[in-house]
Amino acid sequence: MGTFLSVFQFQVELGNISANLKKVEEIKSLIPEGGLLLLPEMFCCGFDYPNMEKLAQASQEVLDFLSTLSKERKAVIVGTLPLKEGNKLYNTAVVFDSGKLIAKRGKIELFPLYKEPQYFSPTEESDNRVIETTAGKIGIVICFEVRFNRFTNSLRREGVQIILVPAMWGIERREHFKVLTRARAIETQSFLIASNSWGKTGKTTFGGASGIYSPWGEILAFAEDGESFLTAKIDLEEVERVRNKIPVRF
Repeated sequence: MGTFLSVFQFQVELGNISANLKKVEEIKSLIPEGGLLLLPEMFCCGFDYPNMEKLAQASQEVLDFLSTLSKERKAVIVGTLPLKEGNKLYNTAVVFDSGKLIAKRGKIELFPLYKEPQYFSPTEESDNRVIETTAGKIGIVICFEVRFNRFTNSLRREGVQIILVPAMWGIERREHFKVLTRARAIETQSFLIASNSWGKTGKTTFGGASGIYSPWGEILAFAEDGESFLTAKIDLEEVERVRNKIPVRF
Protein backbone atom coordinates (compact mmCIF):
# COMPACT_ATOMS: atom_id res chain seq x y z
CA MET A 1 0.00 0.00 0.00
CA GLY A 2 2.71 2.45 0.92
CA THR A 3 2.80 5.50 3.16
CA PHE A 4 2.42 9.11 2.06
CA LEU A 5 4.84 11.71 3.45
CA SER A 6 3.99 15.39 2.97
CA VAL A 7 5.63 18.74 3.64
CA PHE A 8 4.05 22.21 3.58
CA GLN A 9 6.55 25.01 2.94
CA PHE A 10 5.10 28.48 3.40
CA GLN A 11 5.84 32.03 4.52
CA VAL A 12 5.09 32.30 8.23
CA GLU A 13 3.51 35.58 9.37
CA LEU A 14 5.27 36.83 12.49
CA GLY A 15 3.04 36.60 15.55
CA ASN A 16 -0.15 36.02 13.55
CA ILE A 17 -1.54 32.69 14.70
CA SER A 18 -4.89 32.99 12.93
CA ALA A 19 -3.30 33.83 9.56
CA ASN A 20 -0.83 30.95 9.78
CA LEU A 21 -3.48 28.43 10.81
CA LYS A 22 -5.63 29.63 7.91
CA LYS A 23 -2.78 28.86 5.49
CA VAL A 24 -2.57 25.32 6.80
CA GLU A 25 -6.36 24.97 6.69
CA GLU A 26 -6.30 25.90 3.00
CA ILE A 27 -4.16 22.87 2.09
CA LYS A 28 -6.16 20.43 4.21
CA SER A 29 -7.62 18.61 1.22
CA LEU A 30 -4.11 17.92 -0.11
CA ILE A 31 -3.10 15.87 2.93
CA PRO A 32 -3.37 12.17 2.01
CA GLU A 33 -5.59 10.22 4.39
CA GLY A 34 -3.50 8.03 6.65
CA GLY A 35 -0.29 9.87 5.74
CA LEU A 36 2.11 12.13 7.60
CA LEU A 37 2.38 15.93 7.30
CA LEU A 38 5.33 17.94 8.61
CA LEU A 39 4.96 21.70 9.13
CA PRO A 40 7.83 24.21 9.56
CA GLU A 41 9.32 25.05 12.94
CA MET A 42 7.21 27.59 14.87
CA PHE A 43 4.74 27.43 11.98
CA CYS A 44 2.01 29.21 13.93
CA CYS A 45 3.87 32.39 14.88
CA GLY A 46 7.58 32.44 14.01
CA PHE A 47 10.13 33.75 16.49
CA ASP A 48 8.13 36.76 17.69
CA TYR A 49 10.17 37.13 20.86
CA PRO A 50 8.55 40.30 22.32
CA ASN A 51 5.18 38.51 22.27
CA MET A 52 6.31 34.94 22.89
CA GLU A 53 4.76 34.65 26.35
CA LYS A 54 1.41 35.83 24.99
CA LEU A 55 1.67 33.48 22.02
CA ALA A 56 2.41 30.56 24.32
CA GLN A 57 -0.79 31.37 26.22
CA ALA A 58 -2.66 30.80 22.94
CA SER A 59 -1.08 27.37 22.44
CA GLN A 60 -4.34 25.53 23.15
CA GLU A 61 -5.88 27.09 20.04
CA VAL A 62 -3.02 25.67 17.96
CA LEU A 63 -3.19 22.26 19.63
CA ASP A 64 -6.95 22.06 19.05
CA PHE A 65 -6.46 23.01 15.40
CA LEU A 66 -3.83 20.31 14.86
CA SER A 67 -5.95 17.74 16.64
CA THR A 68 -8.95 18.47 14.43
CA LEU A 69 -6.84 18.44 11.27
CA SER A 70 -5.24 15.14 12.23
CA LYS A 71 -8.60 13.59 13.05
CA GLU A 72 -10.28 14.75 9.83
CA ARG A 73 -7.46 13.45 7.62
CA LYS A 74 -6.78 10.36 9.77
CA ALA A 75 -3.17 11.48 9.53
CA VAL A 76 -0.06 12.11 11.59
CA ILE A 77 0.55 15.87 11.88
CA VAL A 78 3.76 17.33 13.31
CA GLY A 79 4.82 20.93 13.94
CA THR A 80 6.51 23.01 16.64
CA LEU A 81 5.12 25.84 18.74
CA PRO A 82 5.98 27.73 21.94
CA LEU A 83 4.75 25.84 25.01
CA LYS A 84 5.11 26.94 28.61
CA GLU A 85 5.69 24.48 31.42
CA GLY A 86 6.02 25.99 34.86
CA ASN A 87 7.88 29.26 34.37
CA LYS A 88 9.86 28.06 31.33
CA LEU A 89 9.22 28.36 27.61
CA TYR A 90 10.07 25.51 25.25
CA ASN A 91 10.20 25.22 21.47
CA THR A 92 8.19 22.01 21.33
CA ALA A 93 7.31 19.63 18.53
CA VAL A 94 3.92 18.00 18.95
CA VAL A 95 2.79 14.78 17.27
CA PHE A 96 -0.90 14.17 16.57
CA ASP A 97 -2.07 10.82 15.25
CA SER A 98 -5.71 10.51 14.13
CA GLY A 99 -6.62 13.43 16.38
CA LYS A 100 -4.75 12.33 19.50
CA LEU A 101 -1.68 14.06 20.93
CA ILE A 102 0.68 11.09 21.26
CA ALA A 103 4.05 12.77 21.88
CA LYS A 104 5.95 15.97 22.51
CA ARG A 105 9.61 16.61 21.76
CA GLY A 106 11.28 19.79 23.02
CA LYS A 107 14.22 21.41 21.26
CA ILE A 108 17.51 20.48 22.89
CA GLU A 109 20.11 22.49 20.93
CA LEU A 110 18.92 26.11 20.80
CA PHE A 111 20.24 28.37 18.03
CA PRO A 112 22.43 31.18 19.43
CA LEU A 113 22.35 33.27 16.24
CA TYR A 114 18.58 33.71 16.59
CA LYS A 115 18.92 34.35 20.36
CA GLU A 116 16.86 31.28 21.20
CA PRO A 117 18.73 30.61 24.48
CA GLN A 118 17.65 34.03 25.76
CA TYR A 119 13.97 33.15 25.47
CA PHE A 120 13.64 29.36 25.46
CA SER A 121 14.90 26.63 27.76
CA PRO A 122 16.47 23.46 26.31
CA THR A 123 14.98 20.09 27.13
CA GLU A 124 16.85 16.94 28.13
CA GLU A 125 18.70 14.65 25.72
CA SER A 126 16.20 11.93 26.65
CA ASP A 127 13.58 13.88 24.66
CA ASN A 128 15.34 12.63 21.51
CA ARG A 129 13.56 9.32 21.00
CA VAL A 130 11.71 7.20 18.47
CA ILE A 131 7.93 7.68 18.43
CA GLU A 132 5.59 4.94 17.22
CA THR A 133 2.90 6.28 14.87
CA THR A 134 0.46 4.81 12.36
CA ALA A 135 2.76 6.17 9.62
CA GLY A 136 5.86 4.44 10.98
CA LYS A 137 8.60 4.87 13.57
CA ILE A 138 9.52 8.55 13.54
CA GLY A 139 12.14 10.73 15.17
CA ILE A 140 12.21 14.53 15.28
CA VAL A 141 15.29 16.74 14.92
CA ILE A 142 14.44 20.43 15.19
CA CYS A 143 16.19 22.84 12.78
CA PHE A 144 19.69 23.68 14.18
CA GLU A 145 19.89 20.17 15.66
CA VAL A 146 20.37 18.65 12.21
CA ARG A 147 23.97 19.92 12.42
CA PHE A 148 24.59 17.47 15.30
CA ASN A 149 24.55 13.89 14.08
CA ARG A 150 24.38 12.56 17.63
CA PHE A 151 20.62 13.10 17.41
CA THR A 152 20.08 11.18 14.19
CA ASN A 153 22.60 8.48 15.14
CA SER A 154 20.75 7.91 18.41
CA LEU A 155 17.45 7.62 16.55
CA ARG A 156 19.04 5.15 14.14
CA ARG A 157 20.17 2.95 17.03
CA GLU A 158 16.55 2.92 18.23
CA GLY A 159 15.26 1.75 14.85
CA VAL A 160 13.87 4.96 13.39
CA GLN A 161 12.31 4.71 9.92
CA ILE A 162 11.44 8.36 9.19
CA ILE A 163 13.36 11.39 10.47
CA LEU A 164 11.47 14.71 10.58
CA VAL A 165 13.24 18.08 10.44
CA PRO A 166 10.93 21.06 11.06
CA ALA A 167 12.91 24.26 10.48
CA MET A 168 13.10 28.04 10.22
CA TRP A 169 16.46 28.09 8.44
CA GLY A 170 17.88 31.34 7.07
CA ILE A 171 18.42 31.75 3.35
CA GLU A 172 22.12 32.60 3.74
CA ARG A 173 22.70 29.06 5.04
CA ARG A 174 20.37 27.32 2.59
CA GLU A 175 23.12 25.22 0.97
CA HIS A 176 24.02 23.86 4.42
CA PHE A 177 20.40 22.82 4.94
CA LYS A 178 20.21 21.03 1.60
CA VAL A 179 23.41 19.07 2.21
CA LEU A 180 22.78 18.28 5.89
CA THR A 181 19.24 16.97 5.44
CA ARG A 182 20.14 14.72 2.53
CA ALA A 183 23.30 13.53 4.28
CA ARG A 184 21.38 12.56 7.43
CA ALA A 185 19.07 10.40 5.30
CA ILE A 186 22.05 8.67 3.69
CA GLU A 187 24.10 8.11 6.85
CA THR A 188 21.16 6.79 8.91
CA GLN A 189 19.64 4.88 5.96
CA SER A 190 16.25 6.36 6.81
CA PHE A 191 13.58 8.36 5.08
CA LEU A 192 13.95 12.03 5.97
CA ILE A 193 11.49 14.87 5.47
CA ALA A 194 12.47 18.50 6.01
CA SER A 195 9.96 21.34 6.22
CA ASN A 196 11.44 24.84 6.20
CA SER A 197 9.64 28.16 6.06
CA TRP A 198 10.17 30.41 3.08
CA GLY A 199 10.37 34.16 2.52
CA LYS A 200 10.56 37.03 4.99
CA THR A 201 9.24 36.65 8.51
CA GLY A 202 9.93 39.74 10.55
CA LYS A 203 13.43 40.88 9.62
CA THR A 204 14.71 37.45 8.61
CA THR A 205 14.46 35.78 5.20
CA PHE A 206 14.11 32.02 5.33
CA GLY A 207 15.45 29.70 2.69
CA GLY A 208 12.90 27.05 1.78
CA ALA A 209 14.69 24.01 0.30
CA SER A 210 12.21 21.63 1.91
CA GLY A 211 12.51 18.05 0.75
CA ILE A 212 11.71 14.37 1.08
CA TYR A 213 14.63 11.92 0.82
CA SER A 214 14.89 8.14 0.63
CA PRO A 215 17.22 5.93 2.73
CA TRP A 216 19.40 5.73 -0.41
CA GLY A 217 19.61 9.51 -0.57
CA GLU A 218 17.29 9.91 -3.54
CA ILE A 219 15.39 13.19 -3.78
CA LEU A 220 11.74 12.12 -3.80
CA ALA A 221 10.37 15.69 -3.67
CA PHE A 222 11.98 19.12 -3.33
CA ALA A 223 11.00 22.81 -3.30
CA GLU A 224 13.73 25.45 -3.55
CA ASP A 225 11.54 28.54 -3.19
CA GLY A 226 7.93 29.59 -2.83
CA GLU A 227 4.89 28.18 -1.12
CA SER A 228 4.87 24.46 -1.88
CA PHE A 229 3.07 21.31 -0.83
CA LEU A 230 5.19 18.21 -1.40
CA THR A 231 4.08 14.59 -1.23
CA ALA A 232 5.87 11.31 -1.84
CA LYS A 233 4.56 7.76 -1.56
CA ILE A 234 7.09 5.53 0.19
CA ASP A 235 7.57 1.87 1.04
CA LEU A 236 8.85 1.52 4.60
CA GLU A 237 10.35 -1.86 3.72
CA GLU A 238 12.95 0.06 1.72
CA VAL A 239 14.56 1.04 5.03
CA GLU A 240 15.47 -2.58 5.81
CA ARG A 241 16.46 -3.31 2.22
CA VAL A 242 19.00 -0.48 2.25
CA ARG A 243 20.29 -1.37 5.72
CA ASN A 244 20.74 -5.01 4.73
CA LYS A 245 22.48 -4.03 1.49
CA ILE A 246 25.04 -1.81 3.24
CA PRO A 247 25.30 -2.80 6.92
CA VAL A 248 26.42 0.14 9.05
CA ARG A 249 27.11 -0.08 12.78
CA PHE A 250 25.79 2.64 15.08
